[in-house]
Amino acid sequence: MKITVSEELKSRLTNASANGSVIADGILSELRKNADASDIIRGKANYFSTKRKKQDLSGYQKVKIIFTACTKDLTNPDFPDRNNPEAPWFNENRTDIDPSTFVKYFRNLPDYSEEEMVYFQNAICVNSKVSVKLHDKMSDFYDAYLGENYTGIIQFGESSLHNSCMRSEETSRNAADFYVNFAGAKIIIARDSEKNILGRAIVWENVACENSDTEITISVLDRIYFSHDFIVKIIRDYAKNTGIGFRKKQNDSSNTIGFVALNDVPELNISENNKFENRSLKIKVPASRWHKKGAPYMDTFYVLCLFENGNFYLTNEDDENCFAVCRNTNGYADLKNRICPVCGILHRSNEYLCSHCTDRYSMDTPFGKIFTGKTIKYQGNSYPNFLFRKRRPNQSLKRYLQVQKLYRES
Repeated sequence: MKITVSEELKSRLTNASANGSVIADGILSELRKNADASDIIRGKANYFSTKRKKQDLSGYQKVKIIFTACTKDLTNPDFPDRNNPEAPWFNENRTDIDPSTFVKYFRNLPDYSEEEMVYFQNAICVNSKVSVKLHDKMSDFYDAYLGENYTGIIQFGESSLHNSCMRSEETSRNAADFYVNFAGAKIIIARDSEKNILGRAIVWENVACENSDTEITISVLDRIYFSHDFIVKIIRDYAKNTGIGFRKKQNDSSNTIGFVALNDVPELNISENNKFENRSLKIKVPASRWHKKGAPYMDTFYVLCLFENGNFYLTNEDDENCFAVCRNTNGYADLKNRICPVCGILHRSNEYLCSHCTDRYSMDTPFGKIFTGKTIKYQGNSYPNFLFRKRRPNQSLKRYLQVQKLYRES
């Protein structure tokens, strides 16, 4: 007698193999052998299949795959359904088996590690080949963040993707706008065959790192959001193969200064898999004028700073040059310090202008301070004319107006 497996199980094994499961690959190799079941399977188990255990949630389901088999002696004269060709598929003749027991039925397979077994158990839940690609368009970011595009099936356990605070229509739109037009980031997206989102991770390609007396540039894979655990490895492997230098040490938002090398980084004398900890990194952002509004909750490079050279940077630690923090779930940044629209310096007063410019361009009256001079209408608002040169906004006002787009109050 040959081994019999259901079409769904064949499909799941084929896709799990394509998605990197060495166990699924090994089982498929055994099933392709033109051999008797007794040469491949321990005991009398045969007629293997799967069924799904489901738990309904809001808009999606938790799904766990359970293996089943017929373990009856079909040739026993006392077997009630003897000679009935459908007998192996009757519920009363079938036994539920866990994934590890299913694997151990195959006598010729090696002993697999616990990590390989967990990967198999997870990968078998996604009956689709997973595609992974690096993107840089605002539409790609929006698709990857919008909850309506997520897969409708998740693992039993944590799904950081479906718990993402940026999954609403407004926050997804603002996140996409910020990452592309303000921060200049890219994104790795994992999709199934129907283009449902299974995972995503921001990629930073121009991260400045101090090394002795010099500054070098590295690339960093940020936190991975996923529907199934094995998606994390798929995205990390893709990032490694595309040459990205580092990933987060902890795949969460709590540790922002610990990293692990995905590849050798000769400039830092760091080898693959070595830790790279307690490092303060910064990313110069383009802050394009096309950025319209908003900022996402950010897991690693969440501090926005203005340095003396007048450039904006994202950093992974609190900094005295900080003007905004991206740790709000409403799709906007939180104001920490102001940038003066006249001289462009960072200041810590509650006034819009720094104290020097306030004294220079205002006067005390019985009703408080008022600005001197005329006003100019610009983009629907009136501003003091000292913020303009030849009726065009000065560079500091342009920078100020750009920063204001980050906040809900703008």
